[in-house]
Amino acid sequence: MFVKKKSCHLFFLMLVFICYSLAPSVYAGETGWTEKKLGKVSVRATNAAAKKNWPRAIKYGEQMLEASTVLDRPGDARYINFLKNLNRYYDKAGRLIEVGSRVKKGYSLAKEYLGLTHSTTMMSRTLYYKFVISQKDYYSAILLVLENIDIAEKNTNESYKLLHYLKQLYSLYGVTGQLELEEKTILKYLTKNEQIYGTYDDDKNYTKTIWVLAQNYCRQRKLDKFKDIIIKHKLQFKCILPKP
Repeated sequence: MFVKKKSCHLFFLMLVFICYSLAPSVYAGETGWTEKKLGKVSVRATNAAAKKNWPRAIKYGEQMLEASTVLDRPGDARYINFLKNLNRYYDKAGRLIEVGSRVKKGYSLAKEYLGLTHSTTMMSRTLYYKFVISQKDYYSAILLVLENIDIAEKNTNESYKLLHYLKQLYSLYGVTGQLELEEKTILKYLTKNEQIYGTYDDDKNYTKTIWVLAQNYCRQRKLDKFKDIIIKHKLQFKCILPKP
């Protein structure tokens, strides 16, 4: 009796295993998506993008993502890459705002499954940054720039990128009124700038940054530092503050 029950259990387990194994292929068959069909659509999307035909690239990109949803899992590299490509097509078409939730999803998946420094993650982060800036979500933008800075600081070959990210960061701190962090980041930017280029008061970027620093000192009412920087760089700028 025990042997018969054991045999029944084994048969049941085998049946469940077989059904589970076949389920994805059956479901994929029901939707009509196959690897061969996906491959053809992928080529069409790539060709359309190469010709900068963004409406057509979006059309086939949407189909690619639909197929990948059936054939892959959300954490699979192919699905994440298709999502990144489709979001990029929308960006090129000037329609990134239409797919904001997918842009955020694409970056979250890439970050979780591919890592911060993967090329797909880097592009997904750029797209998400563009979206949050368009929405004036500056605090989310700050977090993304901080990630870029952390990556750049660990790579000795990315000094120029680091300068760019530091400039983005101090601008965002200024917009959000985080004046102490803005000051700290400006000083870090100037130090890095001098390490790379040297100190040139006739350099437009350098001079502009000095102006921003002077304005920062004024807004923080650090008048001694404001006076020093005005004299040192011969700036024609007065600090006029509202009465407390």
